[in-house]
Amino acid sequence: MAAQFQLEIITPTQVFDEGAVDYLRAPGVDGAFGVMAGHTASIMALDIGEIKVVKGSVEATYAATQGFAEITENGVQLLVESAEPKADIDLGRAQQAYDRAKEHLNQKHEESIDEARAEVALKRAMNRLRVGGK
Repeated sequence: MAAQFQLEIITPTQVFDEGAVDYLRAPGVDGAFGVMAGHTASIMALDIGEIKVVKGSVEATYAATQGFAEITENGVQLLVESAEPKADIDLGRAQQAYDRAKEHLNQKHEESIDEARAEVALKRAMNRLRVGGK
């Protein structure tokens, strides 16, 4: 059996305790990175993207937003604004969020539109559609 490490995905409203896992892939701001047991201790900034967790032959995926990864000798904690397991993603709702964000960006000539907020909403919706649609 391969070496494992403990993984927790923590949001402001819930904790996903994955327990002992073999591998983690997370969306860093400089690109995706992987973690296996024995990884060097570090803190990394996370971007919107897919979190992939592997336990033996079972894979779990989450659509996640920005945050931080803390990697220690005891395991990994992902501290993110939100994380949604693939099975919980409502593709219809994600599509509506995508459509709303696109509409807001198309109206950026109006002063009331917060372009940066609309771009983040679009990126989050696209991530949820991609992860949920796999």
